[in-house]
Order: sequence, then C-alpha cells, then structure tokens
Amino acid sequence: MFEILQAISTAGTALALLIFAGITLGGAAVAFVVSTPLFVIFSPILVPATIATTVLATGFTASGSLGAMAMTIFMWLYKRYTGKDPPKIPGLTPKNPAAGGKGKDD
Repeated sequence: MFEILQAISTAGTALALLIFAGITLGGAAVAFVVSTPLFVIFSPILVPATIATTVLATGFTASGSLGAMAMTIFMWLYKRYTGKDPPKIPGLTPKNPAAGGKGKDD
C-alpha cells in the first residue's frame, strides 16, 4: 500500500514540476521575443559594456585564483623547510579532523 501512495505522490510531484518547466519555457520564449529588438537597438552600448564586464570579471577571478595559489605555495614552502605547521589563526583555522572535530575549545 505504501508503494502505491509513494508512486502516486511521486507522479503528482513530477507532473507539477513538468507544468512549472513548461510555464518557465513559455515565459523565457516571450521574454526572448520581446527583448530581441531592444538588444538590436541598444547593441552599440551593450556590446562594449559586455566586453568590459567580461574583462573585469576575468581579472577578478584570475587575481583571486593566483592569490590563493600563492598562499598555498607559501604554506607548502613553510612546512617543507621548517618541518612544522604554520601558526594557527584563531577562528579561521579548522579544527583537527583526527581529533573527531574537537579542538582545544570543545
């Protein structure tokens, strides 16, 4: 009996999600048809703005990635040449997983 109720509720949920997907697809199609002429009219403004935004986002992403990589290399070098872990930063350093998630504070 439970399997039948589970199948019915699953089918109802799937049907509701399918309906929502159809509504979303219809709305996206209408928005595309309405916005296409606006993109054509404003393309002399939008294309350079898109290029500038892409360059800025790429720069910020590259900067953050390179900074994280540099910090990782510095930590590795510190561990390699001193043979010990770097000093812990309270509140930022994760707890020791070998201790079962319990640090000195617990």
